[in-house]
Amino acid sequence: MWKRVLPWIIGDRLWTTVRRLNKLIPGYRIHETPDADIYPTKKFWNDNQIDPISKKHYKNNMLLAAVLKNRLTNISFTSKEKKKGEEVLQSLGIPSGKKYICFHTRDSKYLDSVLKTMDWSYHNYRDSSIQNYIPAAEEMANRGYYAVRMGAIVKDRIASSHPRVIDYATNGNRSDFNDIYIGSHCHFFLCSDNGISTIPEFFRKPVVYANWSRINILITASGIISGLVIFKKYYLKKENRFLTFSETLDIDLSKRDTNEILSGLNLQLIESTPEEILAVTIEMDERLNGTWETTEEDEKLQQRFWDLIGPDKLKGPDLRIGAEYLRDNQELLK
Repeated sequence: MWKRVLPWIIGDRLWTTVRRLNKLIPGYRIHETPDADIYPTKKFWNDNQIDPISKKHYKNNMLLAAVLKNRLTNISFTSKEKKKGEEVLQSLGIPSGKKYICFHTRDSKYLDSVLKTMDWSYHNYRDSSIQNYIPAAEEMANRGYYAVRMGAIVKDRIASSHPRVIDYATNGNRSDFNDIYIGSHCHFFLCSDNGISTIPEFFRKPVVYANWSRINILITASGIISGLVIFKKYYLKKENRFLTFSETLDIDLSKRDTNEILSGLNLQLIESTPEEILAVTIEMDERLNGTWETTEEDEKLQQRFWDLIGPDKLKGPDLRIGAEYLRDNQELLK
């Protein structure tokens, strides 16, 4: 799809070949840029050899935001692809013209299955239970939408018998094309801190980010799409309290020693509750339908949050923190 609009893109075959040829040169490693998903050791991750991965991701996302800052989508489906996509939706039981939402959360099953030689446990802090998303999915179904659970390789089936809640990730209909078409045509997308959010982002679909883990990295959606965010909470066990938002800003969870960092700081990340996910999902639906009523207090709480984060963050004009989440956690606005 990208080649249709950027035909000069070579793709990854060239770089795979270059990398293979480079390995024939003695001392080839000095010519490579280490990647967190390729090298299993930490010896490459020092400031003398390469910027920290957090800086790398920041630069990549800065570039992404610059390329995609326009409000229109950069890629589109052909007539043949649209016909195929509509057939896919109907095969899932979604009638033509009916609105649906997508929902998904990260778990460890995917990486553990596709790249078994790696220890991916340092990503586990980003995981959350799909069952906590079910009340939100069923509420949207009760409002007349269909709710489609996304995912390629997932740990658990969803526990819902609602006829309009569809476990697409496990029902045998899943494919790469289907992922892109379904995710790009939803009313909005509810997900956690994971890569599948790029589908609605690229196609300018509103996104609800629940269980966002890294308050100091709010750049995925910024400046690209409409989004609502609620966070996991950092529980400081030795003091029996949650860290404030500002206290979490200097905690770097972007490297391979994430588990050691959390253990050393005596921290536990607490998932968003079903009630919190439900509230922010309802807010998104009502905002899109034009029935959401904000208050002066809500706007003050938003401003307090962004004042804490600082002006250097890529806050998009349409990126907000869930209203009820801020109302219920005002003590963290420090």
